[in-house]
Amino acid sequence: MPDNIAKILVVDDNRQVLEQVNHILAEEGFDISFIPKGEFLFQRLDRQDFDLVLLDVNLPRISGYDLLQEIRKHPKYHNLPVIIITGEDEDTTLTKCFALGAQDYIRKPINHLVLKVRVSSVISASRFHLNQIKNERDEALQARMNMLSSQMNPHFIFNALSSIQEFILSNETDKAIDYVSEFAGLMRQNLENSLVPYITLTEELHFLETYLKLERTRFNNSFDFEIILEIDEFQDIMVPPMIIQPYLENAIIHGLRKVDRMGKLTLRVKEQENRINCIITDNGIGRKQAEKNNPKKHKSIAMSNIEARLELLNTDARMKEFKVEIEDLYENDVPAGTIVLLCFPNDLH
Repeated sequence: MPDNIAKILVVDDNRQVLEQVNHILAEEGFDISFIPKGEFLFQRLDRQDFDLVLLDVNLPRISGYDLLQEIRKHPKYHNLPVIIITGEDEDTTLTKCFALGAQDYIRKPINHLVLKVRVSSVISASRFHLNQIKNERDEALQARMNMLSSQMNPHFIFNALSSIQEFILSNETDKAIDYVSEFAGLMRQNLENSLVPYITLTEELHFLETYLKLERTRFNNSFDFEIILEIDEFQDIMVPPMIIQPYLENAIIHGLRKVDRMGKLTLRVKEQENRINCIITDNGIGRKQAEKNNPKKHKSIAMSNIEARLELLNTDARMKEFKVEIEDLYENDVPAGTIVLLCFPNDLH
């Protein structure tokens, strides 16, 4: 069923009313569901999303007014549009309905035209309001994510310039020149990527490969790396830029740089259950030893920003699959590195 078809839940124990409402509204293209008792209301709402509830006042055991009060107190459904169906006189209905938060009311016997007009009006107004809220929320989220992304660039540039400075101070002019050349291309790509919320997986992996080559040069080839792509149809897959890179940087700076053996860093990308899994494995010193080496427990700006960006992405109702898991690796109870799992939806665009 298309998403734009409005779904209406009718709560009424009168079969004649149910048949009448169904006949009138189904012809208008609405998707109609029914329950005869108010006790079933929240169970039904939990199972399916509705655009509107048509709520009869005179229900068995619990009145429609009491149910309306419960709806308005419920944190999940307090904004759900409700139209009261009543046989009471107009003055009594007006006072109770709007005092309790109903959007409108319809008197029995139900007039076909009144039902169609009021239902359409309430649903249209509700959708317009929700769309406004969503647009404002999306704009705020995007502005915050853009701010966090923009903070990544100075951090990234600072580290690269520090490497160039080290080469110059060590009189390694040729290395400095080569590094600057590679870094210029990487920086241009990074700035281009920062202008969009998502880039192709191909672009991201190319960026990361160039970055890792530069880092390997920066640390005198003290580690090796491998990027493994285990996805057959990857051309249209999109990922957020500058999400994977900080975890690679963290593995190099806090893990591989401190080991007395050849470092090994692996990035494996695969698709599983409608998700893109990026698995970063290193054979560094592990997090516990890294924390001992950093007694102030300082969290880098990059890592703090990444956590904030992931949290913001997950606040979007359409995106609930962004997550990160980090685990220490051991061999015979001896720290043997770290593994990071980053998960993205595979349908970003």
